[in-house]
Amino acid sequence: MKSTISPLLFSLKPCYADLIFQGRKMAELRKRITSYMENRDVFIYVSSPVRQLRGGFRVGQVWRGSPNDIWRKVSGLVGIDKQVYDSYYAGKTIAYALEITDVWECENPMDLYTLREQFPNFVVPQSWRYVRSVEHGVFLKMKNQTMEIVG
Repeated sequence: MKSTISPLLFSLKPCYADLIFQGRKMAELRKRITSYMENRDVFIYVSSPVRQLRGGFRVGQVWRGSPNDIWRKVSGLVGIDKQVYDSYYAGKTIAYALEITDVWECENPMDLYTLREQFPNFVVPQSWRYVRSVEHGVFLKMKNQTMEIVG
């Protein structure tokens, strides 16, 4: 992987973010991903009602396959039941799962108001987006002021 590859910003519902920070969710499901996912940092923006940049993780292994194949591989890692999983991938022929490694949680999460104050063009992703170069330094400082949760 190239060292110049930008980290990603994922938007997660509070219940799924909580599972990650509690160490109970070890794979993240996605309908679409970008290239070079392995060893990429992902920052987690927790959606309403929390609305905070709260931490992140490093992507380990990436699984790609049919929804049924991926369920068989990661069902014990994703923190959801089969009904929720099937609803998420309804109508899809390809599913992705990202192994969650090296989880960190910010000591002082940054709320949406502060993010928009510091970065006037800050956009919350619907699913994910690349971290912009102007955000990257600040996000890295936040990461460096955290304690690793899950190794």
